[in-house]
Amino acid sequence: MKFVKASGLTESEKVLADLCNGSFLQLWTYPNLFSKPGKELCDLLVVFGRYVLVFSDKNCTYGTAEDDELNWKRWYKKSIAHSAAQIESAITWISEQPDEIYLDAKCSQRLPIDLPDPKEAIFHRICVALGASAITREKFGRPSLRIEPAIKDGKKPLTIGRLSHARGWVHVFDEESLPVVVKQLSTASDFVAYLNARSKLLGDGVFVSAEAETDLLARYLWHNRSFPNETEQYVIEPDLWPKVSADVNFRAGQKEDQVSYFWDHLIERVTGRFIDGTLETGNELTVPEYESMARILAGESRFSRRVLAKLIIDRANRAKDAAIGTLLPSCQSDVTYVLYIGQGAAPSRYDHYRKDRAMTLRARCIAAKAVLPEKRFIVGVGLDAAGSKGSSEDFVLIDTLEWSDEVLKKAEDLRRDLGYFIEGRAVLAQFVEAEYPGSDISVDYRA
Repeated sequence: MKFVKASGLTESEKVLADLCNGSFLQLWTYPNLFSKPGKELCDLLVVFGRYVLVFSDKNCTYGTAEDDELNWKRWYKKSIAHSAAQIESAITWISEQPDEIYLDAKCSQRLPIDLPDPKEAIFHRICVALGASAITREKFGRPSLRIEPAIKDGKKPLTIGRLSHARGWVHVFDEESLPVVVKQLSTASDFVAYLNARSKLLGDGVFVSAEAETDLLARYLWHNRSFPNETEQYVIEPDLWPKVSADVNFRAGQKEDQVSYFWDHLIERVTGRFIDGTLETGNELTVPEYESMARILAGESRFSRRVLAKLIIDRANRAKDAAIGTLLPSCQSDVTYVLYIGQGAAPSRYDHYRKDRAMTLRARCIAAKAVLPEKRFIVGVGLDAAGSKGSSEDFVLIDTLEWSDEVLKKAEDLRRDLGYFIEGRAVLAQFVEAEYPGSDISVDYRA
């Protein structure tokens, strides 16, 4: 076992850890980190490339005194102001002491993955504030805290704005909004993109307010995962989330996304074996070495994972008749995938078959660079045909950043010699997928 993580100390922290593990996956999600023996750094940390997401979780009972304003001030101070201060302290420590972050209270296990250079890191501050949803329903008939960026330091009851002592926007989620947001933005890239867009929105001076975080999310999702540019101040339509989530096209998109979890399961299965040290090859890699490849796979959006999963499953079924090699698209501009699916083999000759499959996969990855020289990362995925005996996966990562013209020529020669991805011999296919059937969001796929 390469490392052992915590799973959350309190019930709400366990829920948070489970949500984030499910969406951002186990290699990038770390609950209950420590800076010194017995001194907790933060409730949960997500590290994904240059993005560092610092979570603070508070579950505080809302007061029942006759003075409503006093109840709010007390709850706000404990649940949000203190969380924001904790997060700022954690960010300072992470920036100044990146080698002193531990998985356990005894500080015997360091954080296993590399943190980004503090000069390049982008921090997001996330406060999970539980306990106020019941009062917001009672007072205003809405499920969660109001968002109004012009309000500072909780001056308006049951309303979240800017915190003056925080060095950036603090994203506040509650028991109503957190599970919805994490479920709808269920990859690290999707969630980070939302936080980036949300931070920009809060600071643009045009957005005035939203009655609930879920309404903010609904506007973002329904406008091609962006907030439309507005020139005049505006308020987001109340109860927008129930309307969007009930839309026929939106619900059809959610159903289509189910196949995308094939990609998640592929990442998690291999990562689990790596952490346990039970891979057939690759156990010698350090966690940062393995993470650099796995992060590319995990960098795909939910929509991209849906496209990839559909294409892979289709070819896995067709590979029963003959092995298939193909290029697959990525939502990451500097990445292309090379998929090679063999027919499988009987147990008596499976080892030989798998070695041959791995060699073919690597050769195809080199050839792919000649086809798509603008791509930096070539990621190979080797699988068996659906229903075949054996079943295994091989992965290849080639970083071509420093490839010389001479190496590129050799890649082109190999492509020609072996006949990989040659015009006239390769089949060019178009694949178009709408994120929400009936919308204009689509991906062109070249095979």
